[in-house]
This record gives sequence, structure tokens and C-alpha cells, in this order.
Amino acid sequence: MPCICYNKTFTGLTEEQIIAQLIQNTSINTRNTTMALSKLGCRRDDRPFCVITGYVAIGVFGGMLLLLILSDLPKLIRDFRFYF
Repeated sequence: MPCICYNKTFTGLTEEQIIAQLIQNTSINTRNTTMALSKLGCRRDDRPFCVITGYVAIGVFGGMLLLLILSDLPKLIRDFRFYF
């Protein structure tokens, strides 16, 4: 296939080779796009309301976990004294 372009990049190549080279030069690596990278991480939110809400949620869940552990503590102590 004769080259009709002015830059002479495709001189002496067949049509299949030209198509393969064009596809290789214009393809996009989908792993390095902004959309693909944004799926892998979280964005920081430094608004005071969001920070306070996060700390309150951590406190509530931590308090519930602590309440569960403390409610079982007397039984654990009693069982520990019985076996040892």
C-alpha cells in the first residue's frame, strides 16, 4: 500500500502493519486513567461536620463494643477463678 501521508512514517509497511501500528499508538492503558485510579482510593473530606460525625460514629461503635465486653467481664472472672 503506498503511503499518502507527508511524514513518511508508514513507508514500506503493509496495510495490516499500518493498522497494527495505528492501534498501538492510539490505544489507552485503562489501568492508568483517572477513573480507574479513583476507584482504588478514597478522597479526604476535611469539612468539620464530616470529621465530627466520623468521630461520633467511632465513639458509638466503640462504646457498644466496650459495653458488650464489660457485660461479660464478671462471668469471665468467675469462670477464670473456677478453673484455676
